[in-house]
Order: sequence, then structure tokens, then C-alpha cells
Amino acid sequence: MFSAPRDSVVQIKKYPNRRYYDATHSRHVTLQEVHDAIVAGHDVSVTDSRTGDDITNLVLTQILLERDEPKLDLFPSSILHFMIRSNRQVLRSWMERSLGPFLEVISTSQKQFDTYLRQAMQTGAASPMDWANRMVQAFTGAKAATPNPFGSAAPGPSPAPDPAPESLAELKRQLEELQRQMDQLNAERSNK
Repeated sequence: MFSAPRDSVVQIKKYPNRRYYDATHSRHVTLQEVHDAIVAGHDVSVTDSRTGDDITNLVLTQILLERDEPKLDLFPSSILHFMIRSNRQVLRSWMERSLGPFLEVISTSQKQFDTYLRQAMQTGAASPMDWANRMVQAFTGAKAATPNPFGSAAPGPSPAPDPAPESLAELKRQLEELQRQMDQLNAERSNK
């Protein structure tokens, strides 16, 4: 498989006979191997061997169509119709406005998680519970409350006490008030 670090881009050349060449590792690869590398977290850049054009998006779309077809069901047909009908610039602008911030958050989260995993592997977590405790610490800043049945991690803080009865009574009162207001609004709509 691909031995390059996940944050590096694997350079692939596509030949006219549908063969793929991994220029980064100097070897021929199949489309399935490219798919598997992407699933494993590698980014790829695909160029046409004859023209030198970047055809990465075309190959990624081909992978979706041939290897991950069920994922296409995630797109409502109205979006697919919009994509087919739209001018390229209009579609690009819409995608950047609509999906850009969301994709940036996903990318940042993935990088943070990858960094965490590398650090956790370097520290030598001894058991699954150690891993769980360290994950809880990394993402929440607190230790996990579950004691480690395997032994090596320090127990976490004691669980938070139950909310005071007054708090529960207040929450219940607020919920009843909201329900009363909703019933009143529904009654007013029915009378119109």
C-alpha cells in the first residue's frame, strides 16, 4: 500500500489504457488501491499522462461511481439536477458558500484527531482503557470517570452529583410552561 505520511499528497498518473502509476512510489496501482489509500487517509493528485492536466476530481468521481455508489444516495436528486443544469462558475460559487465552512471544520477536526492519535501511539498507551482515558482527556480536558479494570490509568474524578431537587422542579415547571404556550398557540391557529 502507500507508505507516504497521511499529510503528504500521493502523485498518480493516469494512462490512456486506464492504468494508474504512483509516481511517488514508482509503481503501478489499481483504482481499488487508490480508493483504499484515500480511505486510509491519504490525499491523491491525479494527472493525465498525455496532457499533464489535473484530473483528480474526475478520478475521485469515478471512484465514487464504481466503488462507493451507495454514497451517491446521500445527495437528493434535486441537488444532482442542480449540479447538471448549473453553469460551472455558479455551481462552484454555490458549493464554496454552502459547503466550504463545513468542509473546513471537518478537515481541521480530522487533522486534530490524527495528531492526537500520533501522540497517543508515541506515549505507548498500554490498554484500551488507557486509550479511552487519554481520548477523553484530549477532547474534554477531564479524565474519564470509569476506573481502569486493566490497571494502569489513574482513576478519574468522582461522578458529578445529581442536580439539586430545586433545579429539577424548576426545569419541570419551565417545561410545563412551554407546553402550555404551545397548546395556546395551536388553539389560536385552529380558531383562525
